[in-house]
Amino acid sequence: MAIVLRTAVTEEVDEPDLALKELLEQLDVSTLKTNSLGILYCHIDFIESGAAEYIARMLPFDVIGMSSMASASRATEGLYRLTVAVLTSDDVRFTTCSTLPLTATGYQQTITTSWQEALGRAGATPRFVIGFLPFPRDVSGQDLLTAFDEASGHIPLWGSIASGTDMTYSDCYTIHNDVIGKTGAAFALIEGNVEPDFVVTSIPERNISERKAMVTKSHGCILNEINDMPALDYIDQLGIIFNRGDQTTVPLIVDYRDGSQPVALGMYAFLEDRSILCGGLMPEGALLSLGEIDSQGILETMRLSLDKLCSLTDKSGFLMLPCVTRFVMLAPRQEDEMLETIERLEGVIPYQLGYSGGEFCPVKAENGVWRNQFHNYTFTACAF
Repeated sequence: MAIVLRTAVTEEVDEPDLALKELLEQLDVSTLKTNSLGILYCHIDFIESGAAEYIARMLPFDVIGMSSMASASRATEGLYRLTVAVLTSDDVRFTTCSTLPLTATGYQQTITTSWQEALGRAGATPRFVIGFLPFPRDVSGQDLLTAFDEASGHIPLWGSIASGTDMTYSDCYTIHNDVIGKTGAAFALIEGNVEPDFVVTSIPERNISERKAMVTKSHGCILNEINDMPALDYIDQLGIIFNRGDQTTVPLIVDYRDGSQPVALGMYAFLEDRSILCGGLMPEGALLSLGEIDSQGILETMRLSLDKLCSLTDKSGFLMLPCVTRFVMLAPRQEDEMLETIERLEGVIPYQLGYSGGEFCPVKAENGVWRNQFHNYTFTACAF
């Protein structure tokens, strides 16, 4: 196999030396192949204690990752833990980089500069990229993805916006070796003998309204008009009443009409002109439906994703990033998605699961080419 995946877990947050020892015992680094990359997810307690920085600095390979509300690997799951997945290979190469702070006025140039620098060190065009981005305050996750897509020449990107311990997203961190912060991105360029597959499953068909409407006016992620009326007027017409701040619990299902599967996106904010700020692009001519999130649907889409993953042949590991909204809305049985994933995969194939603040996962268009796409509410995975 071109890439072998190994995983390790620790819940030791107060003694970094002990936590590192536990991880190294599970990974057996003496048997790693020529090239290795670490993917690290952790609860923010590991960052605040300094344990995550120490571990990322002391591991004998480059590390990228993020804070995550919860994670699962090696038959265990939970909130207060740090998980490491190691991709190791003799014929696949990994080049990591991080960006300077991504600001509203300079994020495009910052991403372009970091990409060019990393590409120069890699020496070859990567097959795909794994990336972790900060939770955006002044610029949308879609804008960050668009900037990367343009800078890279549309190289497939799989990854996530960081998540934290609650839905305020006030403490979300990205990790690149011992550089940990709230404003920069971390990437790994992956080049060589590897053919990744990407799986994304959002909302069950039964939870999607059959009533469709057209985007008739928009600007990027701002949905101005639906069926030639102000976007929020259209939503009101459907009789949907939102409590303050809960509009993200109702997904918009967007059909871009390019042959790719529809995408679930959140409504982030209602604007004064009755427009809606959405989680991803809302191009004019796209078709919209409303979706519904419930526990049964969350578990159903997880099972569909695992079915797709397990049907793939010649794969050595799965990296999975479901949306953190799924974890929150499974309450009071928030661990169910992780527990069932463990039951399905443990002893079958190595895996790592973390919860995402916004998912980056390529989807295939009609021509069979992977197209980078931003998602909400979804279960995404990368298989290699």
